Parts: sequence; structure tokens; C-alpha cells
Amino acid sequence: MYGGYHIHSNRSDGTGTPDAIAAAAARAGLEFIIFTDHGDATRPPDPPQYRHGVLCLDAAEISTAAGHVVALGLKGPAPYPLAGEARDVIEDIHRLGGWAVVAHPDSPKPDPRWRAGNVEYDGLEWLNIDSEWRDELPLHVAGTIARYFVRPSETIVSLFQRPSATLRRWDLAGRGRPVVGLAALDAHARLPWRSYDRETTLAARPTYEEMFKAVVQGVLVEHPLSGSPDADSALVMTALRSGHTFSVISAIAHPASLSFTASKGATSAAMGESLDAVGDVVRFRAALPQAPSARVVLLHNGVMAAEGRGRLEFSGPASRGPYRIEAYYPGNAMTWVASNPIYIGIPLQSPDPGMPDQTQASRRVVPLPGSGAWTIEKDPGSTGNVGADAQSWRFNFALAPGSPSGQYAALVTAVDPSLKDEGFDRVKFTIRALHPMRVSVQVRLPHGAEDQRWRQSVYADETPRPVVVSLQDFLPADHATSQRPIVAHVRSVLFVVDTINTSPGTAGTFWVSDVALGVGELGK
Repeated sequence: MYGGYHIHSNRSDGTGTPDAIAAAAARAGLEFIIFTDHGDATRPPDPPQYRHGVLCLDAAEISTAAGHVVALGLKGPAPYPLAGEARDVIEDIHRLGGWAVVAHPDSPKPDPRWRAGNVEYDGLEWLNIDSEWRDELPLHVAGTIARYFVRPSETIVSLFQRPSATLRRWDLAGRGRPVVGLAALDAHARLPWRSYDRETTLAARPTYEEMFKAVVQGVLVEHPLSGSPDADSALVMTALRSGHTFSVISAIAHPASLSFTASKGATSAAMGESLDAVGDVVRFRAALPQAPSARVVLLHNGVMAAEGRGRLEFSGPASRGPYRIEAYYPGNAMTWVASNPIYIGIPLQSPDPGMPDQTQASRRVVPLPGSGAWTIEKDPGSTGNVGADAQSWRFNFALAPGSPSGQYAALVTAVDPSLKDEGFDRVKFTIRALHPMRVSVQVRLPHGAEDQRWRQSVYADETPRPVVVSLQDFLPADHATSQRPIVAHVRSVLFVVDTINTSPGTAGTFWVSDVALGVGELGK
């Protein structure tokens, strides 16, 4: 079955209503579509539903500090805005039962481009239509306008070039873990015009139907759709999450169905699956029945291993890593069909790291607040107060209402000045909260005439959690820098609630206990 992924409606920055978009998908012959309106995931996702005979699924595109990520399969709304560091957003998506796909990872625009090199994600967009046309020269784009009105979908695709950098990114990530690759429409039906600092819509072009006829995502499902939205949603989302899917540039040629398997003796694997066969003879088979003259290429870790015409058969000792198929239609240099990988020697489920070892020994521990006390820092409109509650410190906060404008409330303690020559590499504490939330743990380090703040976000809910945050994982809070504190003199420790993960006007409570600075043995 075929569908369209990454679609924006008038609930964010698209021009069409969900119903009108579904009607366009029906005219284009699609069986499912996935809406990905911009947001922070606090809006309850629409339940799966059929509109005009098309299965409509709801997801969200979330902005992080290091690019955009699409949250698929969320079980419900987020209890607080998802934003901030990419690692935190993906952690929250997983906590909510979803999976995370990096959107337009190599976008020509700097803000949505993916910049979190050390964060593991579940999938990425190997192709994004919005990114493809934005890197073209204006004269080239202008030269296609007349053709667009005659063959719109084909004209859109004529601007595509094989996204080599993104494909390399996908192949590299797949060497360590399964990563699902999807082709994104990024459909808005909105031709923008920017004048000074204002952006307006010139026309609702390219239309949704034109985009739906340009690129489709093929999904291999276990049985036909039943007509039950919930059951069919589970069927499609399971297939996508499992990598049982391939992409087709349908404006080049359509229909296209791809079969791709690998076998070792009586054991076989399909797209998205894995074989424990490193060093063993494996037979790879691929076929595109509708295109006997198409060039079919088998790639291992991004390097060509074999090729054929219309079909491919290759046997040989297999090496660790992802094997995938790219097919090229005669006379066209752009990838026409792209499979998801079959993995050799890579388990489908990464070993569960469990909770971090919070009992690791520290060579030196300094309890906080020590001989000092907790103080409150906040913006003028917000409130905060601290009190002792059994063995914990209770912090009540209320952020000022209105639009986000720097509202914050913080529980702060200064470190004894007698420790000015002491270096610390971790902050230890136990935290719980009245309701699920994120708290920004921050430290102030000496930096010239003014201190510099560094931060790391932690999740808290009703269950007390011992936490150890390492300074080397902290990120700058005041201005960008590639440097990181490893062992540093800490002047103060802050537990901050701000508008990154808390909406203005929100009141709440969290408790901290056993707060301490520590330094461990070298390498621990």
C-alpha cells in the first residue's frame, strides 16, 4: 500500500484543512497520510480516522535546539511542552510511547538542520521535498515555472538531486543500530513570499495533490486494511516502525513495487529485519517487476556491492552493517526507489541500558546547601518559595502568565567560597514532582567578569529518582560555545523552571533532596 508522510495543514503553517488534504490524497490514489503539524506535542493527537477513504494519522513536528524531529505514534498528549535539547525531546517521545524521525536533516536552512551528532534517533528523512528545491539556483527554479503548469508533479521532481550527504548520514547511523528511512513530502501547499520580517502566502502551490503524485511511501503490511481506523493505524505504524517500507519517486514512474530479501540457508530477512550472519554466505535478492530495465544497486554501508537490471541476485560472505537497495529508472540520475536496509550482525533491539548507575562512588562529595541556604531567583511576574519537607526541600513555583517572555523561577544555592580551588565533575540529587515536568539543572562557573551558566534538563514525576548529572554533558545556557566543562569550580547550583518546558501561567511543586557536588575517580 502507498501513502504520504510529512504533511502540514492549516493547524500550523499549511493552507489546507485536514479534510481537504484527505480528499486530495484520495484523488492521488493514496491509502494513508500522516499529518505532522508543528507543535510541542501538548495538543492531543487526533485519533486515527478515515476521510474520503484515506486513513489519516496524526503526528507532530517538534523544534529542538538542534533541529526538527517528527514524533510518530504518541499514545497521548505530552504533559508539558516538548522542546529544548534534542536528547531530551527524543527521551520524552519514547516515554510517551512514540518514535522519533529526524526531519530534513541536511536542510539548506540552518535552524531546522540536524546538528545533534551524538543523539540516537529512530529514523530520518533520507529525502525531503522542501530541502530539495531550496538548494536550487533561483534561475533554475524560475526556468521550470512554465513546465510546472503542464506537468506539475514531474516538474517538482526535476529539481531533485540524489541527496548524497543525507544518504551517507543514514548509512553511517545504520552501522550501529536500525534506522528507518522515509521520504518526506513536507507539504504545505504554500508558496511563501518574505518582505522584510514578514512572510505571506503568494499561492497555495504546489498543491497537496501535486505533492502526493510526486513521492509516495510504500508500506509492506501483513494483510489488507480492514476499515477499522484503530486496527489499520496499528498495522501501518508497526510496518513503518519496523522498516518494512520503501520510498518511490512516483513522478518518475509509478506504480513501483519492490521486493528485497536476504537469506542464509533456511533463514531469511526482509526490509527492516536482521540476520546474524557476519562472515557467512548470504544471498541477496531484489526485484522491481514493473521495470525490467531499471538499474538496481545493492549498497553495503553506502558502497555498491552488486547491481542488476530489473532484478538483482548476489551471494557472498556478508559483513556487518546495513544492506539496502537503490533503483534508477532509465534516463534518470535521481534515485527512483529506495529500500530500507536489511541488517547483518546488528540486533533489531539495542541492549537496554536500564537506569544509569546512580550509586557510582565519588572521591569527594560536598552536600548542598551546606552552611548556606536556598534562595529564590525569578522574573518580576513569577513567584517561588522554598520550605523544608521531611528530608526534602519543597519548591513551589508559579510562572507569570502571557506569552513566553523569559518567565522563570529558580531554587538556588551558592557554593561555599572556601571551595574556590576545588573542582567538581557532577551534581547529585534526588528529585520528584507533583506532576510530570522537566527541571533545568544549572551551574554557574567563573567566566571573566561574569559567571557563565551551564544547564542540563532532567525529567521528574511522582516517583523519587536519584540522579547524577555529569558536567561534561552540560550545555551553555547563555551563549553558544563548543567547549564543555569537565572538572570545574562551581559557584552555585540552580534548579530552574522556565518556558522551554513549562507553559506561562503554570504553577507546580517539586522536591529535591540529597543534593551534592561530587568528583569521581579519573575515568569514572
